[in-house]
Amino acid sequence: MNAQASALDSTTSMLCPPAPPIRPVVAPAADEFQHPLLHLFRPSIATRPIELLADAINAAIDAGYRGIGVYGFARFGKTEAQCYLCNHTEWMGQRLGALLMLDAPETHKRTDSTFFQSLLTLFGVRIPARSNPDQLCALLMNFLIERALNEQTHLIVIFIDEAQRLLPTDYENLVTLDNRMKKAGFYFFAVFVHQRDITGFTNEVAASDEYPPHVAGRFLLRKHEFTGLRDEADVAYALARYDEFSEWPPGSGISYTEHFAPNAFREFNFRLSHYAESMWRLASNLRSKERLPPDWTWPMKSFEAAVVHLLTVAIPRLGASFERLSDDDILEALWNAQLVELEKSRSTYRSQGGTQ
Repeated sequence: MNAQASALDSTTSMLCPPAPPIRPVVAPAADEFQHPLLHLFRPSIATRPIELLADAINAAIDAGYRGIGVYGFARFGKTEAQCYLCNHTEWMGQRLGALLMLDAPETHKRTDSTFFQSLLTLFGVRIPARSNPDQLCALLMNFLIERALNEQTHLIVIFIDEAQRLLPTDYENLVTLDNRMKKAGFYFFAVFVHQRDITGFTNEVAASDEYPPHVAGRFLLRKHEFTGLRDEADVAYALARYDEFSEWPPGSGISYTEHFAPNAFREFNFRLSHYAESMWRLASNLRSKERLPPDWTWPMKSFEAAVVHLLTVAIPRLGASFERLSDDDILEALWNAQLVELEKSRSTYRSQGGTQ
């Protein structure tokens, strides 16, 4: 991983819900006396998949493209990754950018104006009555340029979540927007984030040969596969964020792991990252017993839920006498996180009228 993606640990406020930074983590004012892992919206952590996504976006911009397609399965952490990158901009290195995030429109029947209207509404821009498509495009341009100038940049990066909803006409509208932004001296770049298993098929992808060259050449040639945690090393890296690259209370120098297991942390060198092999092995065994496919990556949904259970339930249950985690503690956390149920839902889902 390059130096740009390695510095994914400070904060910039953008349009997605603000995620507390990893170094240090500051609790929201309403819960200032409660640990962030006990909040409704818990802080995000940097992971290898997030850093690989950052590298892919940088490489696409370096190559002069105007977009990249990102593909991943449900609950892998795609939305959280987008929010993390919007709120932690050091991955861009020396390149400044205005980063925004929105969900693709869900309506299937659209007029020439609908796409621009949807984007303006999602960005909170008031739309004058009876505006035509050119006026709406100009209004969106003005909004994006204003955001770019506020960040002292000419680069605008928009993360479009649920991009599998986009229609061919939507890409044509983005071509129009890109052309006009370029003439105004601004670089428009879109990150199209697709969910692979929305219909029950696992090979869902926007094929570049199904679109005309002026669309494909801008937005559809660069592709990136967003995965869960791929192996024991990825698990160890993520767990180390709780051991070392977190802090609460602010300014205390106390990591999340040390907060919940202070005696074990200081006296017995307890670290969550020491249990990466055990967690990966036990999770793999659970999947094997349920006859789930042996090749897998760990969705962040169930991984993060398991870690939070270990820190906030399993460890505090033993109080000051806690020294180390047992396999039973980890299995309890995995079952509580519903790892198996999530994996089964992925392999058994079929959309109406669809077969795999």
